[in-house]
Amino acid sequence: MVKYEIAKIRNRHIYMNPKEPSGMPFPQRIDKVISRIRDRIEREVPDKGYFRNFAEDIGLYGNDFYGKAAAICVERDESIDGNALLLLSVLHPSMNMDASVMLTSGSRKDLLDYMNRNGFKQEVINTIHELGESLKN
Repeated sequence: MVKYEIAKIRNRHIYMNPKEPSGMPFPQRIDKVISRIRDRIEREVPDKGYFRNFAEDIGLYGNDFYGKAAAICVERDESIDGNALLLLSVLHPSMNMDASVMLTSGSRKDLLDYMNRNGFKQEVINTIHELGESLKN
């Protein structure tokens, strides 16, 4: 989840700003989130059976992306037992809507192979940019 701290309270409106983790550059934040998702897939996604959906958030503050935050999500595939969906979602700055795309689906091994290939990080960055641009319209 994105961590928020209350910045100002005016006229009964609460303005929230995400906490920046000690000025970490955006590429390092992406690496950290990808690493956490990869670890969680290894631990939490079984070969067969039920698992809880989970996500890791990426703050988009301090960048040229259009959006409040992005998240990489792993969800169960309801139609095929043992399969999962790897999704990427970007939240509109007004926090009223979001845009998302499925990156891949398959077994735990399929998801990990997809994430371990060269160019995955750049694909995530490009997709975040594209989803943010789609939210402008």
